[in-house]
Amino acid sequence: MTLFYDTQSLFIRAFTKIIRNPTLLFINLFTPLLFLLLFSQLLQKLSVFLGPSGSYLAYLTPGILVLTVVTGAFQSGMSIVNDLNSGFLSKVLLTPSSRGAILLGRLMTDLLVLIMQSAIIIGLALLLGLRIVTGVEGLLLIFVTLAFFGLAWSGLLLAVGLKTRKAETVSAVGNLLVFPLLFVSSALFPISIMPHWAQTVSDYNPLSYVSNVTRDLINGGLTWSTFVSAYAVIALMTILTFSATLYQFRKVVS
Repeated sequence: MTLFYDTQSLFIRAFTKIIRNPTLLFINLFTPLLFLLLFSQLLQKLSVFLGPSGSYLAYLTPGILVLTVVTGAFQSGMSIVNDLNSGFLSKVLLTPSSRGAILLGRLMTDLLVLIMQSAIIIGLALLLGLRIVTGVEGLLLIFVTLAFFGLAWSGLLLAVGLKTRKAETVSAVGNLLVFPLLFVSSALFPISIMPHWAQTVSDYNPLSYVSNVTRDLINGGLTWSTFVSAYAVIALMTILTFSATLYQFRKVVS
């Protein structure tokens, strides 16, 4: 029960900071919102590469949701750096609070923010004409998929933040990974228009797996192989990133 109550307390603290400064909620949404508005209007002709019934908006939205997740995860790394450098984490470690609650409280806050940001993106896409064929059930599974992927990506930036204790390094590493992976994936553009080397990279790109399963959930074309492969990739990422996070966290605690 101690873990539960300590996690709840740290979650409330972190979420209260966001409520008091809602700019934190929207600042990471700027790029995804801009991409959704501009690309959906300027690149509509890409629909011809999606078949006679293809919609570029339906193709683009999952990629924008993935972008929202990876940019929103910056907040995880930034927050842990702020807690380290402000001395807050040291004060918590001097109390009998559960050590696991420090990470769990942070992650629960980040997941809630991720869901809120994703809901805003989906709401805008619906206003632009998106139709989610799978209905409420599909929408809920989309949120579950994004949350699972958000955990994996947050683990990476948490590890970087715990290791370096520098917000600039977290931002640099995040940007260095996000945009190359984003553009060489199936997130924003049909892979059929890419050069052969980019198609090969896309086949192994985790952002492609998450984009594809989310896209199938929107369009009602989900297959068992797509679902299993996407969740296997996300699970592997989660194991690797949180192994690194726990290793760095134990060093900080000790």
